[in-house]
Amino acid sequence: MRCHCYHVDQPSLLTALTDEAFIARYQGAIGDELPSLADRGLVRFLRKQTTLATRALTDGFDRLAEQDTAAADGLLTDLFAVATWHGWELPIESLGERDLPVEELPRGLLGADTATDGAKLWLIDHETIALCRDREADDVPHMEGHHRF
Repeated sequence: MRCHCYHVDQPSLLTALTDEAFIARYQGAIGDELPSLADRGLVRFLRKQTTLATRALTDGFDRLAEQDTAAADGLLTDLFAVATWHGWELPIESLGERDLPVEELPRGLLGADTATDGAKLWLIDHETIALCRDREADDVPHMEGHHRF
């Protein structure tokens, strides 16, 4: 699979991604994007992620991870994907794109991500992660034949 790889220090990256201000920034970015989306599946996914982010802010990320490790790991993946998409500062070094056999690798920074929507993140080794943004659009209504006003 075609992935963008990054050299990381996992503890530093986890600290950055779970910082309250960082999570609030993520929620703001999602809030800005939601009104313009037509993909219902993506809207559902982002609303779910916003709910998880609120839980992380309210109860703390560690508590969220204790209660639902897979969901917390999925949130970390999306936090990372959104941050790298927007070019937000993170303690990472880009290694460029590579074709990798990722099927057997643990997914997510915690190795517990089971999400079927959104970006995918794999642990290549203790210092390298791979991100894939490969996503198919949901059933979007076709507007052919509709009049524009």
